[in-house]
Amino acid sequence: LRGLSGEREFDAIYDGFCRLLNNPHQANNTLLPSSMKQISCFQELLILFWKLIDENKDFLGYILRVGDINEMVVPMLYFMYEGRKDPSKIGLIHICTFILLLLSGERNFCVNLNAVFSKKLPVDLPPFTGNHADLLYIVLHKLITDGPNKLDTLYDCFLTTMSNVSPYIKTFCMPAAMRATNLFEMFAHRKRLYSNEHYPRYLLFMLEVFNNVIQYQYEGNPHFIYQILRRKKVFAELSTLADGSAAPPAVEPTTPTPEPEKADEASKAAAAARPTSEWMRAWAEGLPLQPCLRIMQHLLPQLEQFCISSTVNDEAIVVDFLKTTTMVGLLPVPHPILIRKYQQNEYTSLWFTTYIWGVVYLRNQAPAYFDAPHIKLFTISYIDA
Repeated sequence: LRGLSGEREFDAIYDGFCRLLNNPHQANNTLLPSSMKQISCFQELLILFWKLIDENKDFLGYILRVGDINEMVVPMLYFMYEGRKDPSKIGLIHICTFILLLLSGERNFCVNLNAVFSKKLPVDLPPFTGNHADLLYIVLHKLITDGPNKLDTLYDCFLTTMSNVSPYIKTFCMPAAMRATNLFEMFAHRKRLYSNEHYPRYLLFMLEVFNNVIQYQYEGNPHFIYQILRRKKVFAELSTLADGSAAPPAVEPTTPTPEPEKADEASKAAAAARPTSEWMRAWAEGLPLQPCLRIMQHLLPQLEQFCISSTVNDEAIVVDFLKTTTMVGLLPVPHPILIRKYQQNEYTSLWFTTYIWGVVYLRNQAPAYFDAPHIKLFTISYIDA
């Protein structure tokens, strides 16, 4: 794969990937059922594409510079959206997520997401008119809020991808902006922040998305600004946390268990999960709230006065008003754009090897090339009820 070179080769290979990977959703979206044959080797194609862009940077640079990368984004988001309903497709969601994470570290990829999304996918997506970044946000929101619990290990990758692309997206539609702010509100919920050690990091990612939109794409994103302004109560609560004026909540006592050993383990777990002032201060003081608080301070009075004087009760009118506002000279000095690139490690390598062999084994059942009793695809752990 590393030895491939030349634009003609790259063009032929990329055209083949796009044509084959778009086949599954096209075959499920025909007027006449079964009028298009559907391929079943899309997992193998994604594995090959993943290794190619990871090993051959010339190919990656070519498809981002010359090719239409959205021809790969759409089928991957389709696989992820549909795969959340099937536990056997968790591996497929993982490989698509890693590909998107790697691509999101490239500026050309992020800029290309501004292209208008006009395809009709055979899934229950909410109706929207927007670009491919809108589709990305809507799908990732669905995976976080309506996906299986096994996907919680991918939340970091989902939110990193959202943060990486946010400085380059000129306009987000209302459904995408609303879902992004809904995720922020979910991660900012006080009980969840105190009960899950990962939620402060997730909250930081969402604040980075907001700050990128405010600092770099304010003029084209009135929908996003409107959704942020609607969460003024959430920002007020977070501001008290950042100031150190909020005390950690009392943890409800756990119900005692009959067995002394289990009771002892439960009490240790509760003590370990108990939020402390030091733990709160460690992450709350680093929350980048200033850009959002600044637009609250400047725009909310104007917006409230406009709604009262004009008796406004339509969101579209509010959004049109926000288009006339400006924050030039009122925001903090723009922060440098932070892009988190994919870094391969031993865990992703181990997962990738396991995933490949799982696909190879499952694809070769008839005729059987492997001695099934000697194949161990996963380990079963037994937990006492």
